[in-house]
Amino acid sequence: MLNSSWRTAICVMVGAGLTFAVVPSASADGPVITPCAERTICTSDHQTTTVPGTPGSTSGGSGGGGSAACTWQGREVPCWIDNRGAFSAGCYYIEASPQPLATETVWGTHTSKDGKIYDKSCILDDGFVPAGQVFLAQPVAARPPKSPREVARDALTTITVGEPVLHAAPADNAVVGSPVWLWIEPDKNVTGPLSSPPLHEDDGGPTVITTITLKQVHWTVDDGPNPNAPFQEFICQDGGTVFSRTGTPTCSHLFTQSSARMKDKAYSLSVRFEWQVTARTIDNVPIDTTGFRWTTTGSQVLRVPVNEVQVLN
Repeated sequence: MLNSSWRTAICVMVGAGLTFAVVPSASADGPVITPCAERTICTSDHQTTTVPGTPGSTSGGSGGGGSAACTWQGREVPCWIDNRGAFSAGCYYIEASPQPLATETVWGTHTSKDGKIYDKSCILDDGFVPAGQVFLAQPVAARPPKSPREVARDALTTITVGEPVLHAAPADNAVVGSPVWLWIEPDKNVTGPLSSPPLHEDDGGPTVITTITLKQVHWTVDDGPNPNAPFQEFICQDGGTVFSRTGTPTCSHLFTQSSARMKDKAYSLSVRFEWQVTARTIDNVPIDTTGFRWTTTGSQVLRVPVNEVQVLN
């Protein structure tokens, strides 16, 4: 049971100069939860302060869905994390799903008519530690509306990229020192551009469309029969052009050794796509996607046998 120092708190409305007494939680053993809504500073009597700030940015390579800025023991923490819920006094609270059975002891003397059970996790060093479940008569805070940038990030994850089909010419009689023409079978569902369906997540919030445009194709080729051998990587600026005897490749690779020592006597090639990410609202207002990184990887392995040049005397 937490001591009584947790059982009193005051909320001071920023700019309004009003002070309100906060009614303790209906839980007999749970902490006092002080909702930290927009423009509110919640201070408990053990001198820990939570200060909501402005919505934080979302990095394209990161997850977690952190939103807004609060402080805890002198450092900034998200006021909301999608898989942990709302922040208060060093811990996060999110509605348990499914809710425990009515007969489970976590309800104490309460029922579902009185409130709900929340999963609690608390900050520990640079991570989190589960802290069980608690009953709360009301949520700590509702999820804040997502910024256009956050919605753009969510829309990005809905885009499906087709499976690339890889080609090489010559396909089975390449020789050392002669470029091998490489391309990906033309298909807009593979090489794009590709856009998400319009995504709208909050009442009154933006409807966003995110688009990915192929930036580079990273080709990987194995460099030895040993599974621990290094891989070579080379980059092409597009998906390549379909082979033509009179054309010029936009993507090719020069092999400097034969594939005689390789498994199946052929080099194995695979691809990874690097995409440029842009986003806009349905009203055509651009959204900042700086820092968004998006890559997709094909599952096909293209095998290319490479022979030594035979010199006749």
